[in-house]
Amino acid sequence: MGFSTDAIHGGQRPDPLTGSVSVPIYQTSTYAQEEVGRHKGYEYARTQNPTREAWERCVAVLENGRHGIAYSSGLAAVGSILQLLRSGDRVVAADDMYGGTYRLFERVYRGFGLDFRYADLTDSDRLD
Repeated sequence: MGFSTDAIHGGQRPDPLTGSVSVPIYQTSTYAQEEVGRHKGYEYARTQNPTREAWERCVAVLENGRHGIAYSSGLAAVGSILQLLRSGDRVVAADDMYGGTYRLFERVYRGFGLDFRYADLTDSDRLD
């Protein structure tokens, strides 16, 4: 399939209930459970949601990846990535990044021992 087709159908399966080839938008926050901890793969929308999972699969196809992870905001994604780092690790970031990201780096994560350096990322010679 080409990019246009993948952008619409990549990683998607027809809806088992209706056969729809467009992913339904599930607007629920909770899902019925047979008992506590026993469910059909979904218990609470903030942890799993079939609509978000469809989006993640589609992006993975478009990026030639095996998995995709969606976040509610770019800052949420940045925060999750930073949690993979350890004290003493260095992050090189764009010197013109979003101000909220800069404040997260400087006011929160620098206190955990991360080192942040800022550079003009359009000039690879300055990344020494």
